[in-house]
Amino acid sequence: MPNKWVISLLICLIIFNDDVSLVSASPPARIVAGIVTNAMSTLFKWLWSLRAPVLKSDKAVSTRSLMKFEAGYTVETVFDGNKAGIEPYSIEVSPTGELLVLDSANSNLYKISTPLSRYSRPKHVVGSPEGYTGHVDGKLREARMYNPKGLTVDDSGNIYIADTMNMAIRKISDTGITTIAGGRWSHGGAHMDGASEDAKFSDDFDLIYVRSSCSLLVTDRGNQAIREIQLHDSDCSYEQPDELQHEQQHDENFYIGIAKTTLTKS
Repeated sequence: MPNKWVISLLICLIIFNDDVSLVSASPPARIVAGIVTNAMSTLFKWLWSLRAPVLKSDKAVSTRSLMKFEAGYTVETVFDGNKAGIEPYSIEVSPTGELLVLDSANSNLYKISTPLSRYSRPKHVVGSPEGYTGHVDGKLREARMYNPKGLTVDDSGNIYIADTMNMAIRKISDTGITTIAGGRWSHGGAHMDGASEDAKFSDDFDLIYVRSSCSLLVTDRGNQAIREIQLHDSDCSYEQPDELQHEQQHDENFYIGIAKTTLTKS
C-alpha cells in the first residue's frame, strides 16, 4: 500500500513538471521554473527513498556441532590459584619435574613441587609479590618483569621468559636474571634481527626451546615471523641415542631449509 501511494505522487509530480515547462517561455518564468524543477527533483528523491526496504534476515547462519566423546578421561583441579592469589597464565615442567607457573597479570613466576594437590604451596621465583612491574635484571628477588606471556626451559634448567610488554627475552638461572635479546622499547614493537642488544620484537610473541638445534624459536605474532636464537652448547648438553643422531644427520637439509630469521649471540 505505501508503494502505491508513493508511485501516485511521483506521477503527479511528473505531470506538474511538464506543465511548468510549457509556461516557462519568458525569462522570469524560466527562473521560477528552474527553482520549481530543483525543488521537484529533491522531492522526487525523497519520495523514492520512501519505498519499502528489502527485508534482510538478522539470523546468523550456524552449523551443528558434531562431537564424539572418548571415554576414560576425567578432569581434576590440582592447584587453585584463587587461594594463593596467583593467576596461572602459562605452565612448563622443569628437567627436575617441578611445575613452573607464569602469572602474567601480576608479572611473577612460581615453582611448585610435584605431585600436585590442592594444598601445594608455590615458591616465588622471580618478580614482585607486591605487583610491581618493570625491566630489572640482576638478583631474582630484585628482578622485575612486565606482563610476560610465555616460558620454556632448556636441558640445563635455565628458564626463558617471553617478557612481552618489555619486548624482551629474559633468561633465569641460578645466578639471577638477564636479558638475552630485545628490550629496547618502541610503540607497538619493531622487527630487527642481529646481536642481542640490537634485536627488536613486537609486543605479542611466545617462545619454545628446541633441543635438536640448541635454540629458541620465537613466534613473533606481531611481526608475522618466526625468529631463532642460538643458545650456548653447554645449555643443551644431553646424550643422544645413536639412532636419533643418524636421523638428524639424514634430515640435515630440513634444518637448513627452515624459513626463519636468526638472532645471533653477541
